[in-house]
Amino acid sequence: MNCKDCKFWSGNEYEFCGLKQCCSPKKKEGYHVQAEEIDANGVLVEDDEGWGMMTGPMFGCVNFSKKENV
Repeated sequence: MNCKDCKFWSGNEYEFCGLKQCCSPKKKEGYHVQAEEIDANGVLVEDDEGWGMMTGPMFGCVNFSKKENV
């Protein structure tokens, strides 16, 4: 259950050195998110530029959702 196999791990304009951004709906970003908006298994990244949480391919988390074979 690593990022490389997760449907929420995607490349974007911030991709570099094999790092990509997590696009899980459990991840909230910004400086104006209220604590009540974060699920118990969620994450808040206080970054409004969108690159504050980049992961490597072997990172894993509890919000993993396997990519569908296309």
